[in-house]
Amino acid sequence: MVAWLFDEETKRGHEAARGDFFALAPTDMLSLRCAMANVISFLFGTIALILAIIGFIPLLGWLNWLIILIAGVGAAFGAASDKNSGRNFCFVVMGICALRLWIGGGII
Repeated sequence: MVAWLFDEETKRGHEAARGDFFALAPTDMLSLRCAMANVISFLFGTIALILAIIGFIPLLGWLNWLIILIAGVGAAFGAASDKNSGRNFCFVVMGICALRLWIGGGII
C-alpha cells in the first residue's frame, strides 16, 4: 500500500530537493537576514510608539526628540530589508512625534 512512497522517482526527487536546498542556502540566509531586519525595524518602531504615547503627556514633549532618534534607527534597519513595512511604520512614528514637537513649540 505504501510502496509508492519509496519508489525510485520519489527518492530521486528527495535527493534533488536536498541538493537544491544546499545550493540555495546562501540565498535563503540572505532573505532571512533581510526579513530579520524588517522585524527589528518593527521592534524599534513599536518601542518608539509606546514611548510616543508617554511623550504626549504635557511637559514630557522633550521625550519626542529621543523617540525620533529611536524610530530613525528603526527606519535604517527597515531600509536594509527587502520589505518596506517596518521602515514605513518607523516613518509614521517619526511623523507623529514631529507633529507633537511642532504643536508644542519644539520642547514642551
